[in-house]
Amino acid sequence: MEHVTREDFIREYTEYTVSKMDETTLKQIAQINLMANINPESTYADWEDAVAQMESKRTVEDLLELIKPFMMLREPKREG
Repeated sequence: MEHVTREDFIREYTEYTVSKMDETTLKQIAQINLMANINPESTYADWEDAVAQMESKRTVEDLLELIKPFMMLREPKREG
């Protein structure tokens, strides 16, 4: 029998929950999560520069990469 980790349960629950959401709800949650993970040490100048560059970015990945230095990101734990 395969060992099910805490992260497996969390992933299963969140995948199921997200599958029930509409696009507007998903976008609202994404914005809340981004704002909640902003590094409080990021500066006005950091964000002024990001806003100045944002329209030149073509993908969500590019936009997220632009603000990565201003975020408090952590790698998910890997159990097993």
